[in-house]
Amino acid sequence: MTSPTTDWRAAFETWLALFLARLGRVEQRRWAPVYLQGLLGPGERKSVEPIAARVAPGDVQQLHHFISTSPWRCEPLEEELVRAADRLVGGPDAVLVIDDTALVKQGRHSVGVARQYCGQLGPRRPTAKLWSH
Repeated sequence: MTSPTTDWRAAFETWLALFLARLGRVEQRRWAPVYLQGLLGPGERKSVEPIAARVAPGDVQQLHHFISTSPWRCEPLEEELVRAADRLVGGPDAVLVIDDTALVKQGRHSVGVARQYCGQLGPRRPTAKLWSH
C-alpha cells in the first residue's frame, strides 16, 4: 500500500519530468527538483540557504549557482507550462476561474486597498459607528 506522501511524490515526479526534459543542461535537471522540493515542502524561509539546509545539506553553493547563474531559456518551460495548464483545465478552449476570496490577507496595511470579503473571515464588518440625527 502506498502512502499519501508516496502518491504525491510520484505524481510530482511525473509532472516534473515533462519540464526537466525541456531543460538544456544536466545540472539544471539535477537541481531543479531539489529546489522545487525546498519551495513546496515545509519551512517558512524559502531563500537558498534555508532550502539547502532542508533538502541538500552541504550543497548550498550548487543550489545557489542553479538559482543565480545557471543560464537557461524560459520559452521551453513556458510552452510546457501552457500545455500542462491546458491538460489540467480541460483543453485549449477551457476557462479557469480563480476565486481568491479564501486567501486571508497578510499584514495590517495594504496601500490603496480597502478590506475585501474573505470566505475564511466572513463578510466585511463596519469599523466605525454610523451616526443618525
